[in-house]
Amino acid sequence: MLAPFLNIPVSLFLAAGTIFCLTKAMRGRTWLPRWNYGIHALMALGMLGMVWHGVDLPLLPQLLLFGVASFWFLLQAVSRAEFSLLCHTRSGRIGCFYHAAMLAAMVFMLLLPHSAALQETSTVAVNHAASGSHAGHALSSAVASGPAVSALWMQPAAQFLAVLFALAVLIWLLPVRRIAAGLRTGRVPRLRRASRPLPVILERSYEAGAALTMSLMFAAASM
Repeated sequence: MLAPFLNIPVSLFLAAGTIFCLTKAMRGRTWLPRWNYGIHALMALGMLGMVWHGVDLPLLPQLLLFGVASFWFLLQAVSRAEFSLLCHTRSGRIGCFYHAAMLAAMVFMLLLPHSAALQETSTVAVNHAASGSHAGHALSSAVASGPAVSALWMQPAAQFLAVLFALAVLIWLLPVRRIAAGLRTGRVPRLRRASRPLPVILERSYEAGAALTMSLMFAAASM
């Protein structure tokens, strides 16, 4: 899916991200952060499998896993405060909504090669039927219309998601709150040294790298 020169650096980041998420999961004090970081580790492994096409992982278990995981983060985002879930603050709910959307985009990314394969199969069927009767050609065209129509919106959707995750990279890396406060007051925000602890820097760096990987993969899939 990616260009060959990007396979190794992206794979190194995904391997480092998997180790980071597994470390955070093992250090979690309760089952909830362990579960959430475990999901992120599985997502990094899933993207690593998509980078290397030789790793032929079954499609249906991945769709079920990431679909249920997306619903799980969405459930945390909309849960009430009396439930002992993580997403209670405003930033926490936004983060859970983002992770739910990211996992849903992962499901969509898994379906993109499958949809392309269906489109190629339907095109071959139509070309083969062109030498046959008129009725057979009409039937093949009707069967092929489904994949052809889906391809019309899947490619622009992949391009839109590529741009969206590219913007997410900037949001994770830049001090958005400080910039917004500076725009409201009319002052230029100053970047302080060691303004954030190392765990927060590592967390945001991982999120930015994951968003960059998603952006690159969607950009490659839309070409």
